Amino acid sequence: MFENRWLIATVTLFTVIITGCTWADSDIQAPDHILEMENVTIYDYADIETADTLRLVREQIFTDTDENPITTFGSIITDNFGRVIIGDPRQHTIHVFMHDGIYLGRFGREGGGPGEFRWVGSMDIHDNRLYVNDPNGRRVNLFELGSNARNLPEFETSIVIGSESWDNFPEPGFMNPGFHTVRSDGSLLLTSRTSPILYRENPDSTGVRKYYQWSGNNSDNPEAIFEIREPKHIVTEWFLIPPSFATRGLMTMAGDDRIYSANTEKFLIHVHDTEGNHQSSFYYPFESRELSRNEAVESVDDHEQLRDAVQSMQIPGRWPALRQMFSDNSGRI
Repeated sequence: MFENRWLIATVTLFTVIITGCTWADSDIQAPDHILEMENVTIYDYADIETADTLRLVREQIFTDTDENPITTFGSIITDNFGRVIIGDPRQHTIHVFMHDGIYLGRFGREGGGPGEFRWVGSMDIHDNRLYVNDPNGRRVNLFELGSNARNLPEFETSIVIGSESWDNFPEPGFMNPGFHTVRSDGSLLLTSRTSPILYRENPDSTGVRKYYQWSGNNSDNPEAIFEIREPKHIVTEWFLIPPSFATRGLMTMAGDDRIYSANTEKFLIHVHDTEGNHQSSFYYPFESRELSRNEAVESVDDHEQLRDAVQSMQIPGRWPALRQMFSDNSGRI
């Protein structure tokens, strides 16, 4: 079951915090390196008025039935008709609901042919087309959304991600690139990260994730425009995973292609232009919660290898200040 209002409420609450703050005066405390930054705005939480009452009202339920089961809830997106589109990776299909919760139908199936999937990954919408990432098939399937809300999207074409003609791409030590999102001009933003082999060879390493602009034409080389820091990983015989308490980089792209980035260690958001050049920043004085060794151990699955590794590894003194960061089509983050 998917409750659309919960997502709306979450985004709205975060936006109220962002837009309700005011410019800080000279008494606001911030680390010296932030005070020395150019084009940085510092906000004061003390000026935020506390809401008397908060109510989460269920607006609509989107649920499966025995006749139309959803085995796995993957990516979820809404289109201009207000329809809710839900990826189902296990069934290799996509479910479509009307805005009032009525099930419209499904499209796509397992396979490598037109409109088929080896896996249903992330989705994006641009120019009345639904872009669906198939990471196992190393391609993006495009579906025409049409002009009638009661018609299911129809397959249009596929964009294959990868080419023998690409020059020195992906870069040495990096994974094969994958689809991230569609830019406003219709070009694709691809992403690739450091190979996990790095952590096997040097468990104390931290890799990077890079973002590339690509025309969609395999004769064109993807162009790197941005990168963020990957978290430190827990490395054992069986596991190679980032713990929830590890700091890492965050990135989201707004509808106008501006890039917002952050490091989860502090509430400092950087604003970049469409090519990744830094423009400005804003900071919220926020003290994250202290992290104890017992909390770090309890934060991973109850497996002896994992917990033993966390017992002996170096951990930060505090939990990350940020967990995730998203943008919407109204320019809010």
